[in-house]
Amino acid sequence: MEFFYKNARLPKDDKILRAVNAAASRLFLKLNNLDINQLEVSDHTKVCLGNHIQSLKNRLMKFTYILSWAVANRDIPLNQFVLVDYGGGSGILSLLAKEYGIGTVIYTDIYDVSCKDAENIGQAINNPADYYVPGDIDELLFYIKNQQITCHALASYDVIEHIYDIEPYLKKLSKISDKDFVVVMGSGANPLNPLVARSLMKQHKLIEYLNREDKPGHKQRDILKAYYDVRREIISKYAPKLSPDEVERLTKATRGLIAQDIKHCVDVYLESGKICRQPDHPTNTCDPYTGNWAEHLMDIRMLKQVLVNNGFIVKILAGYYGGGSPLKRIVACWLNLLIFLLGDQIGLWFAPFYTIYASKVESLGENRLYY
Repeated sequence: MEFFYKNARLPKDDKILRAVNAAASRLFLKLNNLDINQLEVSDHTKVCLGNHIQSLKNRLMKFTYILSWAVANRDIPLNQFVLVDYGGGSGILSLLAKEYGIGTVIYTDIYDVSCKDAENIGQAINNPADYYVPGDIDELLFYIKNQQITCHALASYDVIEHIYDIEPYLKKLSKISDKDFVVVMGSGANPLNPLVARSLMKQHKLIEYLNREDKPGHKQRDILKAYYDVRREIISKYAPKLSPDEVERLTKATRGLIAQDIKHCVDVYLESGKICRQPDHPTNTCDPYTGNWAEHLMDIRMLKQVLVNNGFIVKILAGYYGGGSPLKRIVACWLNLLIFLLGDQIGLWFAPFYTIYASKVESLGENRLYY
């Protein structure tokens, strides 16, 4: 099947896999025929969607993988299935889900501009989601409760590594539905793959210490100034009587905090003379105004445990490599076979991404999951 990773471990449902693959094939043609310049969307979305289309097959392979896990092994008729596309960005996962035939798709993103843009893209190819909800997990919970919607699955890719306070977010996922419910979240910030981790740590350092250019397509929600300099400004303005040395020490200590938490650390220091926290990772950093993490490298075991403590059965799945040039496809095929043979636990050390598969579906047994 063209839009699934070669040699990947997949759900045990050939009918679903073939249908999702066919939907990806149709969506591939629709998006390739789309004139991005004619869309009424922001420059940010035009650039992002354009980048996705340039490597569309690989992008769709990620989403076919995520979507197939979200819908597999369920006894719910497809036209009654309700899927949440969390942090949907330009909306490709929602487009694929509707093309596949899911009855109700709820797109949500914290960036309201992306919500409007994703809806316009959906309308442009006659495949919009059913609901577009701007906001984070709290807004989503309020919306589905107000609309009395029963959700069956939540899916995302490259979202959880940007959420500021991840533990409360994971705890709130159990509130989305009190019935059978599946969460499938993929992340390219795989801390167990040494090559991936090293590359992302270099990115962290650049964002932490260097200003960035205001290039076309810049997401207006995100600051361009070095995060270190922004934190230093916040601290200096909040407590102007601090010495330069104190400001520098607090600036280093508050890496990875949002403004209100930075100020709390300053308050504790002013009262006690002690710095109340230190970063728990050598490079992880976030936007001090929005809390948006720069590819947050997290302890996967911690993520799993939080979900387990909140009623989920959790498995961490090793991700796979897509194609590209003929040589890259050959290499990807062999790497995927290696990951498959090693299994998820060891395969994660070689995988380009990981996926959290969390289920509150009692009928799902471990032996039903894979091919």
